[in-house]
Amino acid sequence: MQTYKQLKKRTRHDVMLEGNNYSYLAAGHFPTGDLEKILPEAMSVPSAEVMADSFPTIEKIDSMHPLLMMFSNCHNVHDVMTEIELRHYRELMFFIPVTYGHGNEQRLCSYVPVLYLEYLIGVIGGLYLGLRKEFHRRMEDVETETTKSFFIKGILNAKFEKGREKEGGELHPFFARVLENPTVTVSYFRRTRFYSTKVYPRSVLDASAEFEWNYKGSVINDNPHTFTNYAEYHFTTSQAMSYDNYFHPQYLGAT
Repeated sequence: MQTYKQLKKRTRHDVMLEGNNYSYLAAGHFPTGDLEKILPEAMSVPSAEVMADSFPTIEKIDSMHPLLMMFSNCHNVHDVMTEIELRHYRELMFFIPVTYGHGNEQRLCSYVPVLYLEYLIGVIGGLYLGLRKEFHRRMEDVETETTKSFFIKGILNAKFEKGREKEGGELHPFFARVLENPTVTVSYFRRTRFYSTKVYPRSVLDASAEFEWNYKGSVINDNPHTFTNYAEYHFTTSQAMSYDNYFHPQYLGAT
């Protein structure tokens, strides 16, 4: 638990939450036309030039936009101030590369439209942080030593299988860059918030995936361009904050 002096020195960009997860990370593709219709105000699909420069390992698919789908088992998750650990829970989240416009500024960010959890306390905590979490008590998962599946009736069906360990132990460059970008979300109170996500892999394997995600009238399926990692890692997130507090902080030494 942090002391009073430590708390006084904290900034919004400091680590607020941390834990240890094991996850399957899969590349999906959202129909671009459908995505453009549902993106919140100030967000847009990045230009082809931005995508090629930022994600050079991704093959361009006509009328489709790549996203990161992360299926996680979460352990030892706690805020750094009280260090009170939550119980183990399952969390499914989705990161979509977007351009966020603010005045004359354009920022490449990772938009998280929704998170699915089967743990109510985690959902309530997410509301406090400004995250758009949904509670799905009947989320199902089945796990063996080499496979994992997730199922939410009417929403999602996903199956994974582990492969060989990746040489160098690094995530696919697309996954790494998506997680490196500022994360942006819009709360249930229609407040746009930004935060930092950092992932520190301990073990990374290649994997295979089959999935179907139904979201706002669109169906995102695996396809021949899908690639997947299985990863065990430590993660941290910062506090969620406004655009100016994130990109133009007033305190000395912020990034």
